Amino acid sequence: MELHQQLKFDLKLQQFVDWKVYNVTPIKNKFGYRVVLIYADGTKIPQQKSGFATKKAANTDRDKTLGELYSGTYVVYTSVKVKDFMLFWLEKEMRPRMTSGSYETYSNIVNNHVIPAMGNIRMTKIKRSHIQNLYYEETAASTSIARLVKTVMNTSMQYAVNKKIISINPMIDVALPKQVEKKAYHTPNIDTQKTLNMEQVLTLIEASGETPIQMQILFAVLLGLRRCEINGVKYWDIDYINRALKVQRQLGKKPNTTAGDFPAKTFTKQEIGLKTPSSYRIIPIPDYVFEAILEERKVYEKNRRRRSGARIRHHRCLRRYRRNPEGYLYAIRQYKGNH
Repeated sequence: MELHQQLKFDLKLQQFVDWKVYNVTPIKNKFGYRVVLIYADGTKIPQQKSGFATKKAANTDRDKTLGELYSGTYVVYTSVKVKDFMLFWLEKEMRPRMTSGSYETYSNIVNNHVIPAMGNIRMTKIKRSHIQNLYYEETAASTSIARLVKTVMNTSMQYAVNKKIISINPMIDVALPKQVEKKAYHTPNIDTQKTLNMEQVLTLIEASGETPIQMQILFAVLLGLRRCEINGVKYWDIDYINRALKVQRQLGKKPNTTAGDFPAKTFTKQEIGLKTPSSYRIIPIPDYVFEAILEERKVYEKNRRRRSGARIRHHRCLRRYRRNPEGYLYAIRQYKGNH
């Protein structure tokens, strides 16, 4: 059984409505005190804070606990390790609402970068120095991975604060090393060495004219759609009057599913939502692309009438006749075969 399956946070334990803190008393040749959390249904859960060498040290900790209870930052879970929390957060909180691609990215960061570096540290013992050391190690290997680590840590630690698994966010004021250039929010970073110029774009469009991926090339180059968005386009997404395309789905893996949940060769071709709210958009269609869509639609309708008894999926704009939509490797194979 995996760690995240073993660990079950009862987050309702943080929802106590009242509490009582008892005075410091001797406990097993040392000192300690008890905290009793009281819930709306009358349930009382005691917690013992012990092991202090002196009565003064126990009273100092008791005062700290009182401050946290009054301020609403008291942490119920004090022995949870980073590895257990990160797996719980990834699997129970993030996975159900992420695309398959995003989950795989986050899983890689959690399992191959965060846990090896910090996994055995208790959540309540995380210091900024731990985060800073993690950043330095990751930056030395890869600045792109370091940025992803920062994103994952920011999101997970804020969740931990919100759920009162920790009382203070250790990410505050901790930045990546200076050699990692800051990326402006929602500003694309264009590598001109990997970008086609106008002459190359025209050559690509012309060469694709007699290939099965002509529409994919046009949608990518002239409309700016992502590969999975292109594969998800249906004819009814097109506004033929205003010459516009409504982007509202993509094809990919559905979260929390396996290949056995679907017919053969369709696991990566399921309709799923777009990555972010801003990904849902309406795009004007250039005349050249619109004319190509009309021509392709004619062929599609002809084939549909000819094989009217077959079950057809309307992911067309991409293939003249096919029961199943293209997988993500389809265009790559076609490109290499015609290159």
